[in-house]
Amino acid sequence: MKPLRPLVDAVINDSRNAWWPAPGNRSRQLHLTDDDRVDPMRVATPAGPATGWEMYAQKPEHRVETSTELTVAPGETTISGAHADLGYGAGDWFPDYPLRQTRLCVSDDARVYEINRPEDWHGLVMRYGDPGSYRGPSEQLLDLAGIDHGPAPTWSAVAADWNGVHLTLAGMFTSSFVLVSTADATTTLWAWEFERTPWLQPVFNAATPLPPLEEAPDGSGFLNPW
Repeated sequence: MKPLRPLVDAVINDSRNAWWPAPGNRSRQLHLTDDDRVDPMRVATPAGPATGWEMYAQKPEHRVETSTELTVAPGETTISGAHADLGYGAGDWFPDYPLRQTRLCVSDDARVYEINRPEDWHGLVMRYGDPGSYRGPSEQLLDLAGIDHGPAPTWSAVAADWNGVHLTLAGMFTSSFVLVSTADATTTLWAWEFERTPWLQPVFNAATPLPPLEEAPDGSGFLNPW
């Protein structure tokens, strides 16, 4: 990674990519699901300590998650980070199509924690997690990728101060698989594959159904939507 650091810095700081660290557009949050039982307007607030799955997957187990809708060229089917993830097939969600798509509007007073760099994830874990309860890495993840993911936030504690946690596109590029170590713990954000916000409290004041997504989109235009 170190030999590539100047290139990474140049790309991240290029003025053409100034939109990468932007907060999510609150009036254009997209929710995709293949489960007809899911109502995106009903957000379950996390409760209790972090589960083993939440420690591994680094997300609340029961969540409503959105990705920001982008302004794209006519005919472009990749209109958010979630669409790009489906198009590339890089994530671990293999849904049954068609997918329900809903555009959600987030309340102006919603409190959103922004992750733009690896230190932001580390700070979230240190403030709201319990590093002392961490029992070590997933053996499978360690064997396959050599990744010790470290502790994760306790999402019920995060929800007391924040309504959602947003990983920006810049945050995804700069933070994924990057170890941050302090005297208390080492953390590695590894399980957030695209720009996204898991919501921890009910924050939506409008929902607009969009046409269903009939098949996996073409993700080739995502990094240059304009």
